[in-house]
Amino acid sequence: MILLPFLDQPLLLRACAPRHPAAVRASAAVEVPIELPGVTLAVQDSRLPGAGQGLFVSLADGADSATISSGEVLCGYCDESTLVDEATGDKAVPFAFGDAQKLVLLAGELMPLQRAIAGSGASSLHGHAVRRYGPGDAGVSVVPDSLTQRILVPRPGAPPASELGRGSLGQFANDLAFERGLLGRRHAALEYETASAASNSLSLVWELTLLPPRRGGGDAAGGMLVPSRVVLVTSRDISLTAGGSAVELGCHYGLQYWRGLQELRW
Repeated sequence: MILLPFLDQPLLLRACAPRHPAAVRASAAVEVPIELPGVTLAVQDSRLPGAGQGLFVSLADGADSATISSGEVLCGYCDESTLVDEATGDKAVPFAFGDAQKLVLLAGELMPLQRAIAGSGASSLHGHAVRRYGPGDAGVSVVPDSLTQRILVPRPGAPPASELGRGSLGQFANDLAFERGLLGRRHAALEYETASAASNSLSLVWELTLLPPRRGGGDAAGGMLVPSRVVLVTSRDISLTAGGSAVELGCHYGLQYWRGLQELRW
């Protein structure tokens, strides 16, 4: 199964500071064991020239083989963050959906945003206008509204190696499909998507929390879904075997992201 990437809409890229994933650096390389049997994540020098550090996965000591299945929540993007009006720093992520079929994480389960809204009974979604349609109001469409506090910004600066954990490793993942000069090509979108399917194995996904209804009911009688954090989810199976080297994990950022950076003269 191939999972669709989250971050494909250009709506808020102008509000986000220029960010090349390779610009993020920790103070030192570090390994982080995770709950998946036989697997260790690590932050170390990327194999891309000039890319700084990247996110790697390898077999844990004593393991002969391991497979990370598609749809696994591998790690968090950052531990500490806030939602702000304008991006600061170089790792901002906008909370904006133009498609209710994009994947989200709710109560530990990956699902399309439409199912998260309909199944949870939520009446609203933070920063979006929600419209229901069809039999039993089962259909859901979402459009970002004028709310400005929708940009997630991690705490300033890269976390020191001593504080790195599974919840903060995602910010080190590079987009392994993008290369300079790609945006000027005639078939840039096709080239990028083809390269991303082959090179990237992670997607950015928002985890949501359902807030209880406000007193007085009204339009929010069913409660509101709000963003809690960004996680990185595997978009395809990753197989590791004994004797193999650590595998650098790429993350699909989307061509619109890179076009936005070009407009900002990155």
